[in-house]
Amino acid sequence: MAKEPKLPQEDDLADELRRDLENLIEDELAVEDLTATKAAFLKAWLKDDLHRAADYLRGLGGEVQTLEERTGDWLLDAADPTETAWPNLMRCIRNGEPWALAGEVVGPDEELQCLGCGYRAMPPRGSQITPCHRCGYGCFRQIKGGLQE
Repeated sequence: MAKEPKLPQEDDLADELRRDLENLIEDELAVEDLTATKAAFLKAWLKDDLHRAADYLRGLGGEVQTLEERTGDWLLDAADPTETAWPNLMRCIRNGEPWALAGEVVGPDEELQCLGCGYRAMPPRGSQITPCHRCGYGCFRQIKGGLQE
């Protein structure tokens, strides 16, 4: 003969069900707290990562700008200054403006303006004109009266 399973009493069953339900609620709240903690941690981590990425990109932008400037300097160093100065010299000749070349002697109260880069200097009277200190080009516009203009 088969024995019939013994069922717990109704009071015991209600107490056991209540305990299981309380444990389930406690576990649910613990998971919820854990999820909120993980979400807060993830938010802080992403915020920190975003700041680091922004700093990195700012630094990278500075490096790119430096490389652009260096490249521009290299290209200007390699460029022939006569390509840019030649039109200026021709304008001086066409307009009848006085001009001078490196190696000539400076006159009294004479300012020189480089036709390559526009640098202006007033060398001592009677000295020999040297190529431009800034760009190295040796052709200048002569400005009478010095730095008053």
